Amino acid sequence: MIRLRHRTEQPRLRRRRDGAAYAGRVWPYLAAAIVTALALCLALLIKKELYVANVALIFLAGVVLCAARWGLPPALLACALSSVSLNFFFFPPLHNLAVREPENIVAVITFVGVAIFVGRLTARARTTATLAERRAAVNAELYAFARQLSTVDDLDELLTLTVRHIAATLGVNAILLLAEEDAMTVRAAAPPTVSIEPRDLAQARRSLALQRGATDDDAAASATYLFLPLRIATTTVGVVGLTRDARPPSLDADDRNFVEAIADQVAVAIERSLLAADVERARVMAETESLRSAMLSSISHDLKTPLASILGAATSLGCYSSYFEQQEREDLVATIREEAERMSCFIANLLDITRVESGTLQVMREATDVEEVIGAAVRRARRLLSRHRLQLSIAPDLPMLAIDGVLLEQTLFNLLDNAAKYSPDRSTITIEARWVDDRVMIKITDEGLGIHPPDVRRIFEKFYRSEHGRRQRAGTGLGLAICRGFVEAMGGRIIAGNRTDRPGAVFMIGFTRPDSGTVPCDLGVDDD
Repeated sequence: MIRLRHRTEQPRLRRRRDGAAYAGRVWPYLAAAIVTALALCLALLIKKELYVANVALIFLAGVVLCAARWGLPPALLACALSSVSLNFFFFPPLHNLAVREPENIVAVITFVGVAIFVGRLTARARTTATLAERRAAVNAELYAFARQLSTVDDLDELLTLTVRHIAATLGVNAILLLAEEDAMTVRAAAPPTVSIEPRDLAQARRSLALQRGATDDDAAASATYLFLPLRIATTTVGVVGLTRDARPPSLDADDRNFVEAIADQVAVAIERSLLAADVERARVMAETESLRSAMLSSISHDLKTPLASILGAATSLGCYSSYFEQQEREDLVATIREEAERMSCFIANLLDITRVESGTLQVMREATDVEEVIGAAVRRARRLLSRHRLQLSIAPDLPMLAIDGVLLEQTLFNLLDNAAKYSPDRSTITIEARWVDDRVMIKITDEGLGIHPPDVRRIFEKFYRSEHGRRQRAGTGLGLAICRGFVEAMGGRIIAGNRTDRPGAVFMIGFTRPDSGTVPCDLGVDDD
């Protein structure tokens, strides 16, 4: 049960509200009498200077003022009081309500008719202006609320915003329930402590089934909420419940129309959010299926090929070893070793990308000498670089970096492997390391064909392998994705591009100075 206030406080507060409502109803008529009295005082002060017809205009102005300010009923009261005042104080016999002269009778009747006519016109204009202002305010409120909804993508945040807005605007407690499968679930409430009892939940289901708001005939005598449906075309996705003082609030037509308009906007926003969620699920499923297909294709190729080589070499050694020369046997053993290393590298890449994607990658930060890490990566890749010339250019003033040396070594190894694959034999692969503008920059360049411009933005995507102008190379398409994951996990940045002096690719890694924490650095180049 919802209780906005303590029980002992309710009678006193209710009497206070009733008294304020009564004063609000009486005040316009009292004000009309005061305005007429002021008009009479003014007319008495200047009656010697004016004709009686001009005096009547003073009272007519008072009637118009009452009609414009408080509406037609107070204006009619002012008209009656004004006609009596004219007759009593200005038409002979004075200080007597009797009217003897025919022209005075005509004057009183004319005044009353004109006053009523002008009062009605003024009151109608006032009503029209008030309605226009109210509609403009409601439209502005709905527009502002619609703009708020358009900026919210999360469904729970959207529902919370809705109930808070309704509660603040109408001065009620609000609760919102959505139909989920075969049940109705409370998804938002304002204030958050608002709850719902079983009998009200049954009434909410009734409103949902009927696709209309609950009326007095629908609600039980002990009902707490007024429920309004959230309709989308011919479907109702939920209901919004309103309560005040543990009973349904009494809403006038304007307030009810306002709440229904908000409910319609919220229903559309909910539909948009649900459709966006469906689209996102479809996108994730499509990506998952694409990754699964790519993974299966990669596994079938990058495991089957080395396994076939290993099996063939091992079979040859086992069955025909005596027919081979020593050099041929050594070549077969080398083939087995190389293909096994290739399989090991492939499995390691799968494990690395899994750690990056799942967020379980652990970065062990410690003071690291960049030159030592580069040397370790070069030694590890010496077999890959055996057909290329390697050129090192490492500045002597490089500072120690608070990074994970193992991850950086693996990153450099993957980049060297990529450069070796896509560079012709006897070409030069260059590794440079510089201390530039408080950043440590590591650059690896090759003399291959470079990166096709449309592929630059996608070069670090999983399983992406550009085939523009290149023959098929062995690999999984994971190496560069792992590089980006490792570098960004250490707080750095990696970009790819093309050389400007000759054909070839460029990969640049940047880390901020040691005292800059892990804020990603700006490499100072355009990676487009």
